[in-house]
Amino acid sequence: MSPSTTKSSEALCHENGIRIALYFHRLANAGGAERMICQLASALSVRGFRVYLISLDAPSDQSFFPIHDSVNWFRLGYSSGILDKFRRTQALIRLLRNTEIQILVGFVISGDKSVVVAAKLAKVRLVAAERNAPSMYWLRYSKLHRCISFCLLDLADRIAVQMPEFIAGYPIHLRDRIVNIENPVPVVTSLASPGVANDMGRFTLLAVSRLDAVQKRIGCLIRAFSIVAHKYPAWDLRIVGNGPSKSKLHQLIVECGLVGRVEIEPAIADVLNVYKQAHLFAIPSLWEGFSNALAEAMSHGLPAVGFSDAAGVAELIGDGGWLAEGLDNEVALADALATGMANRVERIRRGQIAIQRMIQFAPDRLFDRWADLLHSLSGNQTR
Repeated sequence: MSPSTTKSSEALCHENGIRIALYFHRLANAGGAERMICQLASALSVRGFRVYLISLDAPSDQSFFPIHDSVNWFRLGYSSGILDKFRRTQALIRLLRNTEIQILVGFVISGDKSVVVAAKLAKVRLVAAERNAPSMYWLRYSKLHRCISFCLLDLADRIAVQMPEFIAGYPIHLRDRIVNIENPVPVVTSLASPGVANDMGRFTLLAVSRLDAVQKRIGCLIRAFSIVAHKYPAWDLRIVGNGPSKSKLHQLIVECGLVGRVEIEPAIADVLNVYKQAHLFAIPSLWEGFSNALAEAMSHGLPAVGFSDAAGVAELIGDGGWLAEGLDNEVALADALATGMANRVERIRRGQIAIQRMIQFAPDRLFDRWADLLHSLSGNQTR
């Protein structure tokens, strides 16, 4: 299968720009990483780079989020098995050479040997963009898998992490190549009202998340809510997202007697109105990188609840919400939820703190840092 590309005449405006490629396994899916990558591609194109997106989507797939007309999108396709991995690697090498890519930014490639091998054989500079806290390597990976991942990262010219606290979680020999660039958080003008009930006199506890049982742990949130739901009859739990655990979560809602109090809705591209309609945000993840959903909720003035030991969660929330003790403890999470649901004045106060905490992640500033990194790798030190 040959690569498929989307082109437009506007791409001609960037003929002389530094040629960069952004790789992610799927762009047809809804998710924070997918949205951030599409935004970054557009921002870098505006800054004079010649930008290519590369993914394993099928040639007929459409991106869930908009892609700027000046950005070329190559879809390599995917099927399981070693033969297709070999095909994809060869296709990626040819693509990098034919388009004369100078720098490849690979998102979530620490375990993807084919992308690293292709970059090295095509002789392009490689940036490994980590999208998770390094605690993931100990929570999810075996010792062998962790070793392989760190060896692959050792082949990158730069490693981009999303929080400065993450740097210490990598082997010492990698740290001099690590840069910290957070995710952009849009500045919003229409805010949530965490202290005011909706027109029906009800309050919403919100979770925006991929539905998976390994990292996101939405089941833990449902069980925690079930512990305190009878004490707060005016509160409902709204879950927005897609994922493999959806049917099991629906079953859990029934088992917990929460039908009518907990709803699961599919992911949508324009999620900003969802934040405005909520009163408290919950993120029960075991770890994150830089959670777009959490940051966007806080930027709308929603105080948040998460676990104190969840890397990438506690650092963002700070005093802009409440932290449940430990990790993956539904009783502790229920206590933290109850504290937030019970105190209208504190929800308002901590929601205002949340807004202030997110201002530092203004998009233009962070896109400029990406541009600086790419210019430094290309040999140009200034934009």
